[in-house]
Amino acid sequence: MTIPSEVLDSAAADPASPAWDHIWQESCHQGTCDPASVVLLPWLAQTCAAFIPENRENAVVLAGSIAVDASDTDRAAYADEITGALALDRLPCASNDSMFVYLQQAVLAFEGDEIWGKELDRINDGEVDVECPECEEELLLDLPSEDPPIQPGLSSDLAVRLHAEALQAGRESVATAFTYLFGRLNCPNCGTGFELAEHLAGVSYQ
Repeated sequence: MTIPSEVLDSAAADPASPAWDHIWQESCHQGTCDPASVVLLPWLAQTCAAFIPENRENAVVLAGSIAVDASDTDRAAYADEITGALALDRLPCASNDSMFVYLQQAVLAFEGDEIWGKELDRINDGEVDVECPECEEELLLDLPSEDPPIQPGLSSDLAVRLHAEALQAGRESVATAFTYLFGRLNCPNCGTGFELAEHLAGVSYQ
């Protein structure tokens, strides 16, 4: 992967530059980033630090998208710079609810969470597809959902943490969505009860 230096310079000079679209397109395709794009992490760390806080969001989210597909070594090399100093600080004042979720996802990506570092933004779609572990029926559910009913809950320590972060940031609708994403469902096809977050369709938990 090669991105011309003039494109990187344009992006670093202006957080609204069309160059960012080019960098995204070269780095990530259909939810997966080219392993070679890890070379952008030090540049992204430097660029994020140079921007004023409200202009850092796009760069931080891109860094998280790259990091989740990077090696543990490459990810760790820039985790403190991007998450500790930038992404976490940006959470309380994210520009909107969707960006708040993207920033949470970026933090998880740098922590090495290969599932939620990619899948958390399903919340932004307002729906989630899950697969019943018993009959393998695939279900597309609204978040929140009443038909079929999801029993709200927080099924893991991570769910509790994300929910608390949303409440602390005043993102009540995001916090509510988390209680459904991490809730429980009785399959309308076979009646089996299961945790939604443990059975996202198309996700490998190995």
